Amino acid sequence: MGKDLVLKALRHQEVEDVPWVPFAGVHAGKLKAYTALEVLRDGDKLVESLLEVNKIYMPDGMPILFDLQVEAEILGCELLWAQDNPPSVRSHPLAEEKSIPCRCSIPTKESGRIPMILDAMRRTKKAIGDQTALYGLICGPFNIFMDMVQDAQYVKELVEFCSEVCIKMAEYYIEAGMDVIAVVDPLVSQVSPKHIEAMLSDGFSAVFDYIRSKNVLSCFFVCGNATRQIE
Repeated sequence: MGKDLVLKALRHQEVEDVPWVPFAGVHAGKLKAYTALEVLRDGDKLVESLLEVNKIYMPDGMPILFDLQVEAEILGCELLWAQDNPPSVRSHPLAEEKSIPCRCSIPTKESGRIPMILDAMRRTKKAIGDQTALYGLICGPFNIFMDMVQDAQYVKELVEFCSEVCIKMAEYYIEAGMDVIAVVDPLVSQVSPKHIEAMLSDGFSAVFDYIRSKNVLSCFFVCGNATRQIE
């Protein structure tokens, strides 16, 4: 069974085949003639598209939603939406000042698009969760470059706050039945191991430690060659 193949691989067990886990993203909507706007905002269209992905591509595992701006939108970033791609951040509340957001701004189950996402997770889990490993994707805590040189302590504190956001999102997705929590942080491949150790390691470790404490599997999605940094 495909789900077992994914779980065995993530447990570092020997597998008979390479697991097939397509990150379909907004392409899932294309299969049902839905735009990115529709599939990322409408739970019914999202679930319909996910079931079509499962039917056509027969994956061993698949993510529910691939949108790295879910958390950013909740935390006050203005998004630029597109018909054919996920949204991007247009502006953010810390552009003009360096501060650590209040813990009261950490997302709740009622924040932003989280209710829609959790509902889609539960419905997809019920429909195909027995045979397909379902992934909940959270945006990793790192997305800063210049401040790493100019104000390292600020970066460390901000990453720690963002890791709290990641942990809370992971909690919600685990409760919704996700088999794997994937931390998606594309920029990690661009950072030196020295900077990771000094500023990022504690935040990332806290996220993965939390996921493990819930007896749930995790994976780390990084763009580019991150071999140096992974250790």
